[in-house]
This record gives sequence, structure tokens and C-alpha cells, in this order.
Amino acid sequence: MPVTQTRGPVHYPCSDGKPMAETPEHLEAMIYLIAALQAYFAHREDVYVAGNQFMYWIEGNPSQRVAPDVYVVFGVPKTPPRPTWKVWEEGKAPDVIFELTSRSTAGEDLDRKYRLYQRLGVKEYIMIDVTREYLIEPILLHRLVGREYQQVPNERPNDREWWANSEQLGLRVVVRAEDTGYLVRLWDPVQQTFLPSIREATEEFIRVYEQLEQARQREAEARRQAVELQRRAEEEARRAQEEARRAEEEARRAQEEARRAEEEARKRAELEARLREMEEELRRLKGDGKSKNP
Repeated sequence: MPVTQTRGPVHYPCSDGKPMAETPEHLEAMIYLIAALQAYFAHREDVYVAGNQFMYWIEGNPSQRVAPDVYVVFGVPKTPPRPTWKVWEEGKAPDVIFELTSRSTAGEDLDRKYRLYQRLGVKEYIMIDVTREYLIEPILLHRLVGREYQQVPNERPNDREWWANSEQLGLRVVVRAEDTGYLVRLWDPVQQTFLPSIREATEEFIRVYEQLEQARQREAEARRQAVELQRRAEEEARRAQEEARRAEEEARRAQEEARRAEEEARKRAELEARLREMEEELRRLKGDGKSKNP
């Protein structure tokens, strides 16, 4: 009786145990590109950004895989996060792929991956030589025209920078020569600013937070001073009211004293008139008495 062999599910590994990046420069550029692009497309639910993950394009054949350093896919749900990218499940390959190339990966990046990404329909394939080990210019942007890649010439605004304009991202990829090496940044032509790194965004957050705290403290101090001034104004108003009440009381007393003085003057005048009448009467009586005596 023949034995029927059943085939289990195909396992697609999500890691090969190799280091994430060759050098600190490669790692910094990879982290920057992933974080900056995720933040840039955070408002869109149909953009998926990831990197340093295996991409599989043949169902049932996990040996056929590559690990793009950074990739961006449009028109797919942002969630859930994928441990790997399976082209047949998602319905498409990434639209943009970044490879942070070096002399040790040059053969694969310029040959196998170039031909594979072209065949899979990756619209833009961007290679960045962050340590400038072998490329004449540190950026190579290949754009899919029809079914074949065409290299897009870089712009050189000065002797320290290389610019490559990504139509898919709507951003400019900039590599700038610094004293310590090459710095990779993305320029937003609409906002006229570079997309910040995690460190730069954190520093900006701290700066704005400190400014906010200072503004809050100034507001609290202004409110405290306003309350104090209001209290003083109310106290002055109360004192003024008290002084006015006292002035009114003094005026009332003065009027009362004036009335009493007038009353006393009237009484005095009456008494003086009465006294004059009595003196007149007394003189009259004395005169009458003298006329009666012989």
C-alpha cells in the first residue's frame, strides 16, 4: 500500500541572523529614512513604510528572497505591521526601494537586485553609497520607464551636495558631505524643510515643550499679577469708598454744626432782642417812677 506524503505549510523566515547594517553610517541612514518616511506619511492609511525585512515574490519558494534596506508601498493598508513582504499576498511589490550600498554589496545591488526590482515593477530604485566607497556619485536613482530602468541625473547645487528627486515620494533625496562623513536627508519641497531625524524631532519637541512651559509660566505669572492688581484696585476702591463715606460724614457733621451755629445765632439774636426790650422796659419803668415823685 503506497504511503501518502503530506506537505506542511511553507515557512518564510523573517530573519537570517545577520547584522542589521554594515556600518554605523548605514544604520543611521536606514533608521532615518524609515522613521522620516513613516512620519511623513503618517496621515495616510494607504502607505506602508518598512525596511530591513525579507521580501518574497514566489509563493512556495522561500529561498527566493531579498531584504531591501527601506521600502515604501502605496495603495495598501498601513496596518497590520508585516514581518515580511509577500508580493502575492499584498498584490504588488514596493513602489520605492532604497538600498544603502557598499563595496561588499555592490555586485548584488547593481546586478541581481537591479534586475529583480525592474522585473517586479518597483517604480524607483534608489541606491545610496553612504560611505562613498565605490560610486562616483553617492546617489543613483533609477526610475522605471515602461519595463526598464532609466537613471535620473543628480543635481549638484554645490560641491558638497547631491540631489535626486523622487517622483513617487514627492521628496528630494539629499546626500551632503560633512566633516564626519555623508549625511542622508529628505527634503520636502512643499514645506521647504528637511524631514527631521528622530534625534532632531526629539530636540525640536523638547525645545517647543520648554517654550510651552515658559509660556505657561509667563501666563501664570501674568494672571497672578492681574489678580494682585485687581485686588489692589478693589482695595483702593474700598478705601476710596471709605474715604468718600468719611468725607460725606464730615460734610454731614459740618452741615449739622452749621445748622446748630445758625440756630445758636438765632437764639442769641432773640435773646439780645429780648434783652434790649427788657432794658427799654426797665428804662421806661425807671422814667415813670421819677415823674411820680415830688
